[in-house]
Amino acid sequence: MRILGLDTSGKTASVAVLDTEKNILLGEHSVYTSRTHSQIIMPMCKNLLTECNMTVKDVDCFAVAVGPGSYTGLRIGIGAVQGMAMVNNTPCIGVSTLEAMANRIFDAENILSVIHARGDLFYAAWFSYQIYMYYDPTYIDRETPDELQTFEEIEKVVEHIHQHSGHIIVTGEGAEEFIRQYKASHEDMKETLLRIAPPFLRLQSAAGICHSAAEYCASHKELPTASDLTASYLQAVQIQKKKNDK
Repeated sequence: MRILGLDTSGKTASVAVLDTEKNILLGEHSVYTSRTHSQIIMPMCKNLLTECNMTVKDVDCFAVAVGPGSYTGLRIGIGAVQGMAMVNNTPCIGVSTLEAMANRIFDAENILSVIHARGDLFYAAWFSYQIYMYYDPTYIDRETPDELQTFEEIEKVVEHIHQHSGHIIVTGEGAEEFIRQYKASHEDMKETLLRIAPPFLRLQSAAGICHSAAEYCASHKELPTASDLTASYLQAVQIQKKKNDK
């Protein structure tokens, strides 16, 4: 199965193609941009497919980040995938942005994936790789659902893990801000067991989207369609808040 994945949930626009039969990432284009995703995501898809000697008709499954993330960005990515998939009624997989970013961190017992919302609020989820003597997992294990949490709520889990399990890898678009706030509230600590993922593994990646979609395809006989895609904002968008405040 050849999966075309998109991630437009943040400032990074990313497109990738994964061949699950050959177990090869055929290609990936990513750019951290201030331009509108609607201007660049479709040309990126077209260019990558051409470089992989493919067309939209050769795609067996589409995958896209459905949140949390930028309201506008998520709508653009989902709309792009729906438009391409409806031509041939190709299956579509909606993938958590937090899960896709955590998927880039391998062989870690504790992974905290975060996106900074505002102030002390973060979109957060915990993941891990449960590696045993005769078992080397292909896919990541989810420990908690995606949630909008305060720094203090996440901090409590961090402290609990520090007491029982050891190191934590922090990844995602909000990793630097979370580490900054953590250090600010633990000035007496000479070192922390929090480790931040390197820049080239930390941000949104369509390769992570494809990997999560491959797991879904491997464990489900029936796959969702374009009409099943729904964004997961985890909080009311700003326009809804204004209406509710009136």
